Amino acid sequence: MNKIDFKNTLLSGLKKGLDSFWQLMKMVAPVYTAICILRATPAMDWFASFCAPAMKCFGLPGESALALIVGNLVNLYASIGVIAGLKLQPQQLTLLSLMLLISHSQILESAVFAQIKTRYLLLSLFRFLLSLFLGWSLHFFILG
Repeated sequence: MNKIDFKNTLLSGLKKGLDSFWQLMKMVAPVYTAICILRATPAMDWFASFCAPAMKCFGLPGESALALIVGNLVNLYASIGVIAGLKLQPQQLTLLSLMLLISHSQILESAVFAQIKTRYLLLSLFRFLLSLFLGWSLHFFILG
């Protein structure tokens, strides 16, 4: 019967956990900081008012478009940094999270889809449109 070395297992798990935390913070913290700075400038107000009409059909404020853009072009962790800098209500956060879980990291995942010889542009478009449709549906039928 194998003995489990509790101390080494605990230290190994702690080290791996801290490494993972550090990797996430290297992405989330700078994006969060940039969003907080951006909120203090007229640029965020301009961007929010520009995107507000499109985001209104999802029941989201205009600035949440930045989270969708960053999430689709970069990755979910970057969008988490954006979302953390926004002041969203719980239902808005749920809706935005659903949309991002369906459609995120489009550039990276399109490259993966292309490697496995799929119709990556069609799949990316489908994921994006599905996220918009489900975001609208959730807002209109459930939260609206």
